[in-house]
Amino acid sequence: NTALDKEASVIGTLRASGFTKGELVRYYMSAPLIVVAAAAIVGNILGYTCMKDLVVSMYYNSYSLPTYRTIWTSEAFLKTTIIPVIIMLVINFVVITRKLKLSPLRFLRHDLKKVRRKKAIRLPRWKFFARFRMRVFLQNIPNYIMMFVGICFIMLMLSMVVGMPATLKYYQDSMTDMMISKEQVILASTEDDEDNIIRTSAEGAEPFSIYSLERRSKGNSEDVSVYGTEQGSRYIDLSDDYFSGAAADEVYITTAYAEKFGVDKGDTIVLSEKYENVDYTWKVYDIYDYPAGIAVFMSNERFNDIFDRDEGSFSGYLSDTHIDDIDEKYIAKTITADDVLKAAKQLDHSMGDYTLYFQYVCVIVAAIILYLLTKIIIEKNERSISMVKILGYENGEISSLYLVTTAIVVFVTELLAIVIGYQAMKAIWKIMLMRLGGYFAFVMPFLGFVKEFLLVFAAYLIITVFDFIRIKKIPKVLALKNVE
Repeated sequence: NTALDKEASVIGTLRASGFTKGELVRYYMSAPLIVVAAAAIVGNILGYTCMKDLVVSMYYNSYSLPTYRTIWTSEAFLKTTIIPVIIMLVINFVVITRKLKLSPLRFLRHDLKKVRRKKAIRLPRWKFFARFRMRVFLQNIPNYIMMFVGICFIMLMLSMVVGMPATLKYYQDSMTDMMISKEQVILASTEDDEDNIIRTSAEGAEPFSIYSLERRSKGNSEDVSVYGTEQGSRYIDLSDDYFSGAAADEVYITTAYAEKFGVDKGDTIVLSEKYENVDYTWKVYDIYDYPAGIAVFMSNERFNDIFDRDEGSFSGYLSDTHIDDIDEKYIAKTITADDVLKAAKQLDHSMGDYTLYFQYVCVIVAAIILYLLTKIIIEKNERSISMVKILGYENGEISSLYLVTTAIVVFVTELLAIVIGYQAMKAIWKIMLMRLGGYFAFVMPFLGFVKEFLLVFAAYLIITVFDFIRIKKIPKVLALKNVE
């Protein structure tokens, strides 16, 4: 579109000389097609050669995966090469054909706007530079809107690659404090070989009950731990009112359960046996502050009644001290902080390189977007810049008129885009975890927001150097050419 505007006189002359629209369309589509085709070829070569080693190293850093072997797939070629080329061709074809509908005379006059010029907005009696900058902003609102959309997209990606490591680190550092107890010992049997109840002398140990059910929805299932506890427990502190006045079908759910599935106090939940066609319908009495797991809490008495256990039965012990006086043959499973953190540590280990790599990619993409948009704004105002030079203004003053305006827009846009990107990432994060077991909320520390802002703004500051050089190279004689 910019090339058509700059070469309007040439296009008008060619049209008046007998060149058809089809010939001009093919000519102006050839250059971007060659560039995109060359980029696609180079990208595929790099992807299958030097860049491959980077991806392979990250691949082997993820779990225990089989030996890597490079293969060419038509699906990947279609998504990474064919589709982008087609999109480029369609967009360029639509833009060029719409522009060429104008008459040759309008091209010769550089009158390429289909909408008639509106009356200029009357500005307050500000100083000249302030009025000029406001005028630059009003004339380039469409470009600034595109800049806003582009920065929002960048901030969304940065929210992921900056927020994910911060989220994993937060939960790794906080998981020990979030757990019900530092150790959960689940017994294979609550009686020993002599039919005596298995007890422990570990300080602070309490008996508890646990059972696993499923929450089923739209083909997906989520394991839910159901806990039974005694009144006055130091580990699962349910209110006294619950034990004395709650209905038989009322239970507590954890904050992780509530946030992941959008359940609130007073709602009804349905859980099912894993291998039987048995459902349990309960009403949410309240939400228990426990973000480390998807779980349901109830009194041990109701637990035994619901699951047909003997009165006084229990499944194991909760304890903040290590239990070492129970024979290993009676222990079915011991859950500690390390067991809970395995998934988060492995995800951090396997995704760490990806997030760092994509931070660099986001900065590069941000620089490209900002460069292209600021380039369009400067090219659109080349004759105005040339005229201002004739009036005696220095390159630094002229740059401040255009670059300061864009810098202010970038600054404000970043602040808005950070909030939009963060909220969008929270929604995407929730959708991602709906397909995975467990749940932990997306966390972005304040320094993460600062890092996002600085990365994008640093990219813009680099671009301003190129923009200043571009403004400096605009000749004064340009204002005397192509005058309507």
